[in-house]
Amino acid sequence: MSRRKRWVFGTLFGVILAVATLVGIEVLSSFYVPAWPARAMNPREPAPVRLLAAPFKNQPWLADPDNSWGMRDSERTIDKPPGAWRAIFVGDSFVDSRFTPLSLPAAVQQRTQPSHKIEAVNFGVAATDPRSYYYRIRDVAVKLQPDAVLLFIYAGNDFMDPDKGYSIWPRWVDESPGGALLGMLMPRTNWLVVNRLDLAAFFRSRSTAPANDEDMLFAAITSPPEERQKRIVSYVKTHHYPNMPEERIAEILSRGDNRFLDIALPQKEGEQEYLLDWMFGTLMSWEARDFEVAKSRDDVRRVMGRAQVDATYSWIAATDRLLRRRGVPLSVFLVPMGSVDPEYVEFWKPWPRAYSWNYICDEWHSQLAAALGKAGIRHVDLRATLEGIPGTYRKMDGHWSRKGEGLVADRVKAELEALRGGHPIARAP
Repeated sequence: MSRRKRWVFGTLFGVILAVATLVGIEVLSSFYVPAWPARAMNPREPAPVRLLAAPFKNQPWLADPDNSWGMRDSERTIDKPPGAWRAIFVGDSFVDSRFTPLSLPAAVQQRTQPSHKIEAVNFGVAATDPRSYYYRIRDVAVKLQPDAVLLFIYAGNDFMDPDKGYSIWPRWVDESPGGALLGMLMPRTNWLVVNRLDLAAFFRSRSTAPANDEDMLFAAITSPPEERQKRIVSYVKTHHYPNMPEERIAEILSRGDNRFLDIALPQKEGEQEYLLDWMFGTLMSWEARDFEVAKSRDDVRRVMGRAQVDATYSWIAATDRLLRRRGVPLSVFLVPMGSVDPEYVEFWKPWPRAYSWNYICDEWHSQLAAALGKAGIRHVDLRATLEGIPGTYRKMDGHWSRKGEGLVADRVKAELEALRGGHPIARAP
């Protein structure tokens, strides 16, 4: 055999071997990953029971099982049920709403007349952002014959970094398979890589947390009063800030007559607040460091600018174009920070640096609303629904309370009725 023939044969054999290897990896991965569409939407496995903290065991509504799609929802079908009007709710933990008895779609569904046959489908996945929303809609939602898509943008953590605006170029690996080269070629393998290597935002946010953090914090909170603060301070120093003096940690946590710790004590009545690991990073990173913060909404442009608004808007605009081409109505709901709730504002007064994030997000929220209005993208600003009403937000995790979710569900129901009736683009709240 000539050298040329050997080279051709070797190259061809190498290509065949590489392809066979990749196909084999993808086939093997299928034994370890959820079925579609779960693997296209959620980097975590569907859980038969998902507990967020030890005290949830006594509150069954917070231990709802996921459906086979990995959503906090009843079982759904790919084909739309006969006669149903299907609305798909896309967003993060505000849609999923694990801190209330019902997810937001379920609360809206509960408010609709059975004769209307509205099917409110939950596509809310915690710790995801507008980029993930776009691919969740493009790769899954549009295949479910939706009559409308409702997109929820939370001001607190949905604004994209300036360099992460809409782009047609995929990443190598991503929690959204449709946004990754590996995901396009080997979607099961992509899910497995993201899940096992903790590459999704949800996993990265818990990187410093010990495996049993929820049990440790619940035990600390329910310990005798004279031990409580000492145990919490020790936890923070051990797992978050080993170089920070304990006195400094204790000073920050004890402000406002120890309200940061006392609010998480087990309650016999009312809504239970929880002390979770990620809250320490949020609080301490602002209060214990020396960097310039915005002192008011007017100060935001000087300190932060609006590049994050533009990057976020680019993904919403791309989603709008995607759905317009398919004739599916889109309604964007802008979810404000807890700063619309007077009780939330009062609770956070002892920590002005941490609270300054609210100024930034409130200003960005208003700028995004203006951009959507200018572009004619249908949207609902939920600030008008929640502004000035006490008790609508939980203090610690910043999500809606049952009262807040109820008000929002009423407003969403009204928007669904408008969409179903073919009402024109909504520009006002």
